[in-house]
Amino acid sequence: MQLNTGRYLEAYALITLVFCGTVQYFTGVAAILWLPFFMVLVMAVLLLMQNRPQPLTLTGREKVILALYLTFIFLGLVSTVLQSGIVTTIVGFKNELALSLLMLCMLLGMVRESQLHRLTQLFYWILYVQIPVAIYQVIFVVPQRVALRGEDEKWDSVVGTFGGDPMGGGNTAAMGSFCLLIMLLKLSEYKHGICSLKSLVIHIALGFFLCVVGEVKFIILLSPFLLALLWILPGYVRGVSAVSLRSLLIIAIGMTLLIFIAITVLASNYSAAFGGDPTRSALSVFIDSLSYIFDANYIMPSGELGRFTTVFFWLQHNDLFGPGGMLFGYGLNATNSGSTVSPGYIGAWYHLILDSTALSMLLWEVGIIGIILFICMIGAVLVAMRPKETFSRQELNREDLQLLSSAPAYYVFVIGCLLSLPYSQILMIVPMLQFLLWVALGALIVIHRTIRLNSGNEHE
Repeated sequence: MQLNTGRYLEAYALITLVFCGTVQYFTGVAAILWLPFFMVLVMAVLLLMQNRPQPLTLTGREKVILALYLTFIFLGLVSTVLQSGIVTTIVGFKNELALSLLMLCMLLGMVRESQLHRLTQLFYWILYVQIPVAIYQVIFVVPQRVALRGEDEKWDSVVGTFGGDPMGGGNTAAMGSFCLLIMLLKLSEYKHGICSLKSLVIHIALGFFLCVVGEVKFIILLSPFLLALLWILPGYVRGVSAVSLRSLLIIAIGMTLLIFIAITVLASNYSAAFGGDPTRSALSVFIDSLSYIFDANYIMPSGELGRFTTVFFWLQHNDLFGPGGMLFGYGLNATNSGSTVSPGYIGAWYHLILDSTALSMLLWEVGIIGIILFICMIGAVLVAMRPKETFSRQELNREDLQLLSSAPAYYVFVIGCLLSLPYSQILMIVPMLQFLLWVALGALIVIHRTIRLNSGNEHE
C-alpha cells in the first residue's frame, strides 16, 4: 500500500501543536488531548500497512536503540499491568509513553528525508501562529486572571497554542521548548549559510519574546548556552563548524546580552507583581525568584513539592512497598495528580503532589532501572547519530543543506529536553513537548541513515 506518510506527519504536527492546545485553552475540553494518542496509534498501523521498494536493514547501532526502547516500554507496561490493572496501563501509556511510537516509526523507515524536511519547515509557520495568539493572551487573558486571582497569580496564562488552563496553569514550558527548537534550527541555518543575519535575529527575538511573556525561566537561562553549544558542534557539512576567537567572543557577548535583557524584563515584572524593594538590582530580584527551585524542603500550600524537594522525598520514601518499587517503580500514572480517569495512588498515599518534575515521575513510576533505560536509549541515539563532517557545500543543493543543518539543532534540542527532566513535568504529561522530543530523536535517525546510504558507508 502506497501511503503519503509525510503529509500525515505534517497534519499530526498541526493538530498536536496548534489545534489541540488551542481547543483545550479556550474551551476547557481536556479530552481533546486524546487525539494525538489515537493519531500515533493510526501511524503505527500505517507503518504495518506500508509497502517498501526494498527491505529495511537496521545497523548494529539502530538495533541497540530498538532493543533499549522495547525493553523500556515492556518494563513500564508490565509493571503497570501487574500493579494497577489494564485501565491504568492504557491511561498511563497514553499520558506518558504513547508518542514515543513516533520515534519507533521513524526508526523503522516510515518517514523519508524529504518528508522530514517539509515537517521542519512547517515548524517555522507554527512559530508565526504563536505571535498573534500570545499577544491576544497578554492583552485579554492576563488582565482577567489578575482581576480574578491577584497580581501575583498572572503567570502561566501566555502559552500560545500549547494549551492549559488560562485561569490555572498553562503549558508555558512546552511553548518555551518549541521556541528553543526554532532558535536552534535558525541558528544552524545561519551557520550553514542558508539564511541571513536579519532572519536569524528576527527568529531569536520572536523566540525570546514568547519565552519572556510566558515567563519560561528555564529556557531563558539555558537557551544561550545551548545556542553556543550548537555553534561549536560539528555538522554533516565540512567547513561550517570552524571556531575562531572572534566567533567565541561574539557568542559570549550575545549570550550575555540575551540573558541581561530577559532578566531585566522578568525582574521588572516580579517587582511590579510582588512590590519588591526598588533599590535592589534586577539580578538579585531574579535570583530570589529562583530560590524555591533549589530548596530541598519546599512544599507549596497545594501540597505540590518543589523541584529539588521531589528528589530528596523520593530518596527518603522510594521503598514504600519494598526494594522492587525502588528498582522498577510503581507503574505508569502512579504519580498523576490531574487525572480524573485514573488518579495516581502514590500521591494520594502521601497526600502530596509528586509529579512536579519529569524526573520525579520517572523515579516513582519506572524506578532506577527504568530511568537508566530511558536515559540510555536517548543517549544511544545521541552517541550513534552525532553529526560528523561528511559532505562539502558544493555537493549539496539548498534543500539538502536545510535538511543537514537541522540535524545539529535537533541534537542540541534533545540535550535540552534531558536537562529539563529535573525542572518540569511537561515532558511526561503534555503531548506537545513529547511530540517534539520523539520527532527530534527520529529526525536524527532518519538524517543519519540518509547520510550513511548516500556516502557509501552502508554498514556503519
